[in-house]
Amino acid sequence: MTRSVCALLCALAVAWPAVTRAEEPDWDKRFHTQVQQWMKTIVERDPQFRDWTNARIDAQSLGANQHQWLVSVTRDGRQVGYMVVGESPAPGKQPTFVLLEYGVGEYILFDDAFAPRAVAAEPVYDGFASHWLVARQEHRELVDAKTGEAYPASVASGPPVITTLPDSELARPEERLTAARVLSGAVQDPFDRIGWLNDTSHRRQVTWTDLWQKTTSGPVTLTVPLFQSDVLAPFAVQSLHLWNGHAAYVGVWDEGLRFVPYAYAMKVGQFHADDTTSHKTSSLPD
Repeated sequence: MTRSVCALLCALAVAWPAVTRAEEPDWDKRFHTQVQQWMKTIVERDPQFRDWTNARIDAQSLGANQHQWLVSVTRDGRQVGYMVVGESPAPGKQPTFVLLEYGVGEYILFDDAFAPRAVAAEPVYDGFASHWLVARQEHRELVDAKTGEAYPASVASGPPVITTLPDSELARPEERLTAARVLSGAVQDPFDRIGWLNDTSHRRQVTWTDLWQKTTSGPVTLTVPLFQSDVLAPFAVQSLHLWNGHAAYVGVWDEGLRFVPYAYAMKVGQFHADDTTSHKTSSLPD
């Protein structure tokens, strides 16, 4: 399924990040080590990431002074995934690295192949609303960071959401992926069943427990109003990850499997499930 923004409207690329601080001579090493640790635990727990084994990583800074980095994962010259790492302030201590997003497949965020040409484009990361900001003479244009599609000129970005998440909702240093579950092994197109288009304002909210304990084969769709609801983007939910029993991530299909924090997904979107019936004996992993 190819997501189109028109469907619904309403090396280390710069060595290790060129933001290394003189007062933190070990920053590069800490960053590199942490990324490798996260990659290792993902590969060990989820076979969908097997191509990450013995993969090469390159990183680049996302925007000036944003404290966010895109990590490109390649193996044998092929793109096999990516991670987005943030840096969270810690009073009196070194800033803490946090895992904002990660994905597997040949398409990553802010791929040079899809970058706007012949114009200056600034990468802006904010989960599903990630985009290149292109300053044209007559207006500002937003270009989707995953597909390279330009949004209509009327679309404007809002305040970032993913940076408002508390660290407790994100994977942090030394934490491991402790549980993984595949809801659907086959790629699903949310447009095959469009019940999510109906008014669902009175439906019960689908919780993390509902998702994890789901025993039926019906699809789960996450709908996300983007850019002040000018765009409605539906995503098929494929997998679930749980880090150290507290940080939950939802894997959706978006030109590849893309994991974002569950807390972020709940802030920006709504889950739709045909049936979230679960066995009474089911339990969440520790």
